[in-house]
Formats: sequence, C-alpha cells, structure tokens
Amino acid sequence: MKNIRDLHFEKEILPLFDFVYHEFSREALVGLLSEFQGSVEEILTRQEILRCLLETEKLYGSPAYSRSEFYEVYRYTEELKSRDIKLAGSHLKLHLLFVKSERTRESIQLSRLLHFFHQIRQAYFIHLKPGLYPAAFGDRLKNGHRFLSDLDLDKYIAITRRRKLTISETGLLLERLGEKTERGEIAVFWKDLFLLEAYLSIAQGIRKHGFVFPSFRPTGLALTDFYHPLLKEPVKNSLTVHKNVILITGPNMSGKSTLLKAIGLCVYLGHLGLAVPASACELSYFDEISIAINLNDDIQSGYSHFMTEIQTLKNVVVEAGRSKRCFAIFDELFRGTNAEDALVISATTILGLTKFSGSCFFISTHLHQLREAIAGQEDNIGLHYIECELTDERPVFTYRVQEGWSDLKIGQILFEQEGLNGLLRPLPLRG
Repeated sequence: MKNIRDLHFEKEILPLFDFVYHEFSREALVGLLSEFQGSVEEILTRQEILRCLLETEKLYGSPAYSRSEFYEVYRYTEELKSRDIKLAGSHLKLHLLFVKSERTRESIQLSRLLHFFHQIRQAYFIHLKPGLYPAAFGDRLKNGHRFLSDLDLDKYIAITRRRKLTISETGLLLERLGEKTERGEIAVFWKDLFLLEAYLSIAQGIRKHGFVFPSFRPTGLALTDFYHPLLKEPVKNSLTVHKNVILITGPNMSGKSTLLKAIGLCVYLGHLGLAVPASACELSYFDEISIAINLNDDIQSGYSHFMTEIQTLKNVVVEAGRSKRCFAIFDELFRGTNAEDALVISATTILGLTKFSGSCFFISTHLHQLREAIAGQEDNIGLHYIECELTDERPVFTYRVQEGWSDLKIGQILFEQEGLNGLLRPLPLRG
C-alpha cells in the first residue's frame, strides 16, 4: 500500500528533482521517484549511489548535449535496429560506393552519432569510477564505459574533425553498430544512460535545495528543521516522537495540513532512498505509507467524503493488523460527519491505533472535546499543537509546533472582526 495522492506527485514532488533533457530520462526519473524500496538496505544502497554522484562536482556543469542532438542520434539508432542491414564487409563497401546519396547520409549520421557519444563520455563517463558505486550500479557504468570504448571515439572524432569518413570507415562503423544492435548492446546503453541521467537529476535537485539524507532507527522519528520546500519562506520545525500515535491540534489556518504534508514528504522521500527537506532526519522503516490530507469525495468510487475517510482508515488498520509497519497521516479526521459522531469514532480510532506499536500515526483534529475523551491515555499518545498567539484580539500564526494541546478557538474572533455579528443582527420587531 502506497497512498501518496495527497502529496501531489506531479505538481509538488517531481518538479523538485526534474532537470532531465527529454522524456526518456524523465520516465526513468518518475520510476525512481515511485519505487518504494523494500528494505533499509535497499534504501541505503540508493543513498550511496546519490552520495557518490553528489561528490563528483564535474558532473554538474553545462548541459551535456542539446535535445535536438539527442533525438537525431536516438532516431538513427532506432532506425538501425529496424533496418536489418544484411550487407557486410566488401559487399557493404561496394554498396556505399555506388549509392552516393546513401553514402553521404550515412557519413553525416555516423559523424553526429560519434560526436554525441563523445560528448556523453566527456560529460559523464570520464568522471565516473564504477568501483566507487554499489555493485549493480557499478556494473551499469562499466557497460557504458565498454560500449563507448568499443566505438574508438578518439580515433574517429579526430578523423571527422579533419575530413569526411571514407567508404571503408563508414562501412566498418556500420558493421560494428549492426553487431551491437543485434546483441542488444545499444538498447542496454540507452536504458543505462537514461537511468544515470535520472539519478543525476535527483542529485541536482538535492544540491539545489540543500536536502539531507536520513538515517534509520528501530522506532520513532526525529526531524530537525524540517519544512515544506514549496513554501517561499518556510517556518522550520523540529519534532521528535517516540509514541506511535501523535495528535496534532491548533486552530484553523494555523498550518496543521502544511506541517503534516512536510512530515509525510520527509518520510516518503526517505523511503525512496532520497534526501529530505530538513537539516537532520532519523526515520523508522515502514512497510506501508498512507497520507490522507484534504480528502475529497471520491467520485469514481461513488464514496462520500466520510466514506472515503472510513475506507482509507480501514485499509491502514487492516495492514497494521497483518503486522505490517504502517506510517499514516489523517488530516482533520472524520470532518466529513457530524460533530457528535466524529467525537465518538475519533476517540475509538485514536485509542485503538495505540495497539499497533510498530507503526506511526499522525492525526490532526479540530475536536476540542477529544481531550476529555482520551483522558488518562496521554502516556500512550503524543500531543502536539501549532502555536497561535492573540495580539490585540487578533490571531497571529507562528506556524511553530509545540508539545501539548491547543484549546484556542478563533472562529468567533474572526467572525466578530469581520463585522458579521453586526451585519447579521436581526432587525428590531415592529410593534
């Protein structure tokens, strides 16, 4: 179970790391940002790949190539794959000798291909040392080095800078590329290149935003100076929790949803093996992640807002009941039903979730009466609130999280400040 719809992947997560040049590498990037890692070991392996790339400063200069150059070369290699050239050796050279238009075309295309792969080698591969990377990724880099080496780039680049390729040279290169096409080496090279560029794009995002890699601990989590990276001037908060149910209170507009989104983003990115928006981060590993913020009616399923909340909660509880370690966020739990029902079932939910000790649940609420409903169970529940101060009877939002409970009600204050009491005062009865 991976319910991250409310993190708005395409609008909010992908743009943080999207520095690729074309849709093929972007597809690989989306894959990396969607692959929930199956263990702490897998997470640390991906972290190690990114750390190595981040330490190689020369990878982050000007673009390695233009989009037009890439598409020219990529289309040409795809054409070679579908062309199924049967001529070889002296027969191929003879064919090129008598078909001038094809000879000229092949020479131009091969020159573009050679210069493109030369740019790739100079921008990426001469700086990449496979032995520094985890084995599987290092093997991909070795394949890339081998593929480019087989093309004798230095030799042919020197030639094409002085003159056009001869018939013999054109034929030899076509034969070599034909062999690599038949063995699938070109397809593998492209796939590995797209993956490399996706990793480099993520690394560039990490560099740009100053994110940090999390470490992992058996239970709980500790976030230092975490924030939501899409805010222009974010208020950074720190939070350490050891209890598995954390209740967040605070008045409307105090920033509860944004706080929960920032926490959810840190947990999700951390489980992808990526760095997170914080100055330090320690996480537990979770098998399942569910983030429910600002739920709306599910039109496709025919569920009302309340039934969507119920179904989301049930999915999490079922997984936790199967001994899965679950991380879940429930923002303004059960606001889709009346206050009386919401109070009863919220108390049942909060107290019931405490039995899943290996999981972690963040719940925000606007129900002040819950404090009485869970009285005596505070030792099992972490209580935090978003600070809001009243200055000259006006609410001032600090967006800072504190330990404890907020009883502040600002609805009536804002109602009065906007003059609605006066505007809505009943007309005097006429005698």
